[in-house]
Amino acid sequence: MYAVVTADIVHSREHEFSIENLNDSLNGFANDLLAKRFSISRGDELQAVVSKVEALPIVLRRLKYLLIPLRLRMGIGIGFIEDSTFLNAESSWDMSGRVFFDARTALDRAKSSREMDTFFICEEPLDLFLNTVFALIDTLESGWTDKQWEAVHTYEREGTYERAAGVLGVTAPNVQSHCSKANWNVIRLAEKNISTILQEKFRVI
Repeated sequence: MYAVVTADIVHSREHEFSIENLNDSLNGFANDLLAKRFSISRGDELQAVVSKVEALPIVLRRLKYLLIPLRLRMGIGIGFIEDSTFLNAESSWDMSGRVFFDARTALDRAKSSREMDTFFICEEPLDLFLNTVFALIDTLESGWTDKQWEAVHTYEREGTYERAAGVLGVTAPNVQSHCSKANWNVIRLAEKNISTILQEKFRVI
């Protein structure tokens, strides 16, 4: 069981970025959670295969942070991929199957939506749950400032406000304030609950 993430850069023609620099940023990103790393096609589309489905909330959020100031729309398909599909594929773009088509369809739906940047296609009613929760997550994160993104991810990595403050060169109350204004505790709880549900749903017996 895998998740295929297909994303595109919103209004890519309005941004100046090089494919080489983008590839450099993606190189090594979340490798311990991916079966196929994020790679670029068509100039502004990214795709990867996530091997640890329960890690999806973290992968998606960290990908958004990694590519600031670029904004992403993402389509995610969750399903089975046969082992043979991986054998001769250098990247996910060389692979095919139902879950890849679902990810593409999900991305098309995200593109056509005014409310959602992230859309899932998987079995019912899990898809309804994921799309509902991520509509709310997208809404909250769309209001994050660059400093809030930085505070949230530094605090998440360092574990305390004090250590995060040392890394960022600010005070601990400053980091705490940015995390609070970003509603980080709410986002973190939502991600934890999503991960628990995905882990239980796709537990290998």
